[in-house]
Amino acid sequence: MTYRPDIDGLRAVSILSVLLFHAKFSLFSGGYIGVDVFFVISGYLIGSIVLNDAQRGRFSLADFYVRRIRRILPALFAALAVTTVLALFLLSPQELKSFAQNLAATTLFSSNIVYYLKSGYFENAAEMNPLLHTWSLGVEQQFYIVFPLAVLALIPYRRSVWVAVLLAAAAASFALGVSLVRDHPVAAFYLLPPRLWELVLGALLAFGAVPDSRSRAVRELACAVGAALILVSVFALSEATAFPGYAALLPCLGAALVIHAGRSGPTAVGRVLTLRPMVFIGLISYSMYIWHWPLMVFARFYKGRDLSTKETLILLAAIAAVSVLSWRLIEVPFRKPRAAAGAQSGVESDRQPAKVFARTGWAMAGLAGVGLIGHLSNGLPQRFADYAPQDISGRELYKEHTCFLETDQPPEAWPGLENCRIGSPKADAPTALLWGDSFAAHYVPGLQAVADTLPFNIVQYTASGCPPIKDLSVNARPNCQEFNRRVEELIDRNGIRIVIMAARWEWYMDTNALDLRRLHETVDALLNRGIRIVVLGQSPVFRFRNPYDHTYFMKSERAYSITGQAADQPVIAATQGARFIDTSDYFCDPDPCKALPLCRIRDDQGFYFLDQGHFSTHGSTLIVQSIQEILRAPDPSYGE
Repeated sequence: MTYRPDIDGLRAVSILSVLLFHAKFSLFSGGYIGVDVFFVISGYLIGSIVLNDAQRGRFSLADFYVRRIRRILPALFAALAVTTVLALFLLSPQELKSFAQNLAATTLFSSNIVYYLKSGYFENAAEMNPLLHTWSLGVEQQFYIVFPLAVLALIPYRRSVWVAVLLAAAAASFALGVSLVRDHPVAAFYLLPPRLWELVLGALLAFGAVPDSRSRAVRELACAVGAALILVSVFALSEATAFPGYAALLPCLGAALVIHAGRSGPTAVGRVLTLRPMVFIGLISYSMYIWHWPLMVFARFYKGRDLSTKETLILLAAIAAVSVLSWRLIEVPFRKPRAAAGAQSGVESDRQPAKVFARTGWAMAGLAGVGLIGHLSNGLPQRFADYAPQDISGRELYKEHTCFLETDQPPEAWPGLENCRIGSPKADAPTALLWGDSFAAHYVPGLQAVADTLPFNIVQYTASGCPPIKDLSVNARPNCQEFNRRVEELIDRNGIRIVIMAARWEWYMDTNALDLRRLHETVDALLNRGIRIVVLGQSPVFRFRNPYDHTYFMKSERAYSITGQAADQPVIAATQGARFIDTSDYFCDPDPCKALPLCRIRDDQGFYFLDQGHFSTHGSTLIVQSIQEILRAPDPSYGE
């Protein structure tokens, strides 16, 4: 193959997009599409290698896998080993057990499948998983298993047959991804079948499915459009975008246009991509990808909060340094191994497949074995002599799968007012509806405790990841829109006079003016029905997964909330006419400088939270008792 520095430049665009997105620079809200650009590049390079070998009659599965092993595994295994050592020192037993499971899955090229089964990419718990980023390596490695086998079967046929088969596979994969992204979005995100078309798109370019262009003007236009599609994706898409689906066409077609235009000749965009700094970043991009995420996660673990801008810049510099060392000391030597010491000695070349496979097998067995030990030992609690985590109650009162619907449940699964009433029924009393996501459901234990003292009946209408905003479509929550559409009918049919709205607002409000408009319209629609509305503000959310672990390891009963008090401001603006209650005031210190608020997470009676932000029974009871006088207030005009 002819080396193409512009592809290394395109790699630089990809990794910088991912890096800045993960560093939480809001401008790069769609930076995660860098992975999709990587997929297209990988498909093109692998397709070119396979085609080149096949045309020369030299294609060998063993040689193919040896090259992939040398390209991918040494730096990955080094990163996994270092990350495991850091995990032993920094993670609690509960966190280490989860890490160990993910370590074994990553080693066995199946982490994307495990993450599909366990969680969504944008959830808070996933965000603190040091190996989350390896899902994309799982997709690629599974492609490397499937693709050469398909090529082997197609070798007897003409290249036109190859192209036809690949086109059919790409079309089927894309159609599958589009169909899954609404009803099964986590599967669409993580699994190979709905992602296969992105890799095949690159392979199709390598196989000549699109003729090269001899026109300089056409090349320039194609490359400029491709670059624009990638940049639009980086800056215009966000975590709220249904992805991959149709949205993935933007970065993938963009990458394909840039690659194809550069294949035919030089372009203006290509000259930018071949600048020496861009090419160098592209060369270290793989090391940068595998090292950046665990370093970011552990830095946030250590601080117990998000990093400041200064801290983030220092961390990025450290990531760059580690990436250069990994590339120079691990990637390059393993990709270009020295020949053994001469044929006369009878020593085999270390390029021989049997030796490479054996060494790889031992390394995989060792890392997977460490993962198995971490899992079976429940995270090695022996590391901490007096570690004794407590069971924190609260979630068991949410009425999960009935009055609190999970992601895969249709709206029809909600069992009705009588089954979702909180407390004993009161004759001739008005009815209040608790409406929202899990950050509404976590008020149920407290409402249960004071229900008999309130002058109204309370009914729970909640669903996971589904905010109380009419007509809002939430990625990864396919039934949310229909669930919320039923609220007005529910209110009218049952004479509901009070609505208590609560959610993890910062997930839905962040830089999304459309959601704010819909929230405002939702409140107006209720007010026009004469409904009294109480909006509960953003409760604190933390970096820890378990509050006991925080108090044990940080030696503090206070923690920084990652949301900040400013998270409530857009919600207040969008809910004029409703009574707004800032629930964080009851736990967090005033924040005159708008820094991250420092919040109490327990008192002598127990923990206020049961995980990274949901109230425990104790916390829920405390907050509801504190605001119950406001909830009782009969005056529907909230001018105070």
